[in-house]
Amino acid sequence: VNNELEALENFLLAAIDLLENGGRLVVISFHSLEDRLIKQIFKRWESDCVCPPKQPICNCSKERQFKILTKKPLQPDEQETLANPRSRSAKLRAGERVIEEGR
Repeated sequence: VNNELEALENFLLAAIDLLENGGRLVVISFHSLEDRLIKQIFKRWESDCVCPPKQPICNCSKERQFKILTKKPLQPDEQETLANPRSRSAKLRAGERVIEEGR
């Protein structure tokens, strides 16, 4: 409605450039569409190739720029949701900036 997903994507794309080598980015989402977007962007950053899957040889020369620290999102435990019911939909994802040597 208010372009929240577009704003989130713009934020993430700007944030990766602001991180130094070893810098960490932690994002908490409260909606499945937000979480999906964060997951997809983190995976794209972690990948070292963006060539089409059927292409036999990689020629994109993309380098990995991110390491995902949370393979699955962290979610509040039962005690947290009892103390704070709004937290039940929260999902936390984290990653670390990786700059290859020689760059």
